[in-house]
Amino acid sequence: MTVILLAAALLVLLVAGATVGPRMLGGPVPTFTARPRLGMAIWTVSAAVWTLTLLALGPLLTWIFNGPALPGRVGAVCQRCLAAANPFSAQSPMWTTDVPAFAMLLIPFSLVAWLTTSATVRHVRSRKDLRMHLRALAAVAEQRLLHGTQVWVIPSADCAVYSLPTRRARIVISQGALDVLSREELVAVLSHERAHLEQRHHALLWALHSLQGVLGWVPLIAAAAPAVATYAEMAADDDARRTSSTRALAGALLALHRPGRSAALGAPTLALHAAATGARWRARRLAASPAPPSRWGVALTGGYLAAMTAAIALIGTPYAALALTGTC
Repeated sequence: MTVILLAAALLVLLVAGATVGPRMLGGPVPTFTARPRLGMAIWTVSAAVWTLTLLALGPLLTWIFNGPALPGRVGAVCQRCLAAANPFSAQSPMWTTDVPAFAMLLIPFSLVAWLTTSATVRHVRSRKDLRMHLRALAAVAEQRLLHGTQVWVIPSADCAVYSLPTRRARIVISQGALDVLSREELVAVLSHERAHLEQRHHALLWALHSLQGVLGWVPLIAAAAPAVATYAEMAADDDARRTSSTRALAGALLALHRPGRSAALGAPTLALHAAATGARWRARRLAASPAPPSRWGVALTGGYLAAMTAAIALIGTPYAALALTGTC
């Protein structure tokens, strides 16, 4: 009966996390405005734990249902491995079905393969896109050293400032942006983009977008990438105003977000823009003191994640132990 209750509890937690979770965490409308890095961590861990719990359902179901075994010695070994991995074997009822128990393991394995393939394809495409963009920059832009930072300067009247995950000059700025930004505002914008690069926001968003490409039908997963992108901008804002000043950063955001000026300028999809996410809202946040997150909300979220993580460990540890020891 214990394994049945665990399966039912996991299903309830999965449904609750997928549907109620985004509203609890605030969705793309930030809840953790006073602590954006905490918001990034909670959203990222929530998406990862929810996905791992979904994958754990397959192994859990193999302990509940007893279907026809695979023929031959290989089938007998697999059957012994399943029995050896089951920590509930003494009390778990086994229901006979026409579907082999091994087929239930194919679902999580297939999902893992799909996730891996999606992430690999996204990575290859993004790197190709980045190489093409760098070739275009080399043809029309020039590299300069601005306030100790190596940047690409594009000869365009549009306003654009964005960062790229490359090894050398990783910040791109247009001449139009240089014309509208004061010295202090330029220092703030460059600090903002350096924060993105130093904190590896590009890699985090790439992982969440890869997950969204496969499980985007889940509300929690669909909302994770936009929410983390918003918190990443706020975290970079906080670093930038410590380097320059709040007034300079707010002025830069408003200057770059003027109507009629483009902030994209053909940038690749993996670029992060200084004024891409709610520039006016972020400027108001800089001028005010955001309220701290609810302690009850953080505690409830922490309890939910702890319960899900414990269930994942309970299900996955026996399988991992068998895989490492090679014994059944």
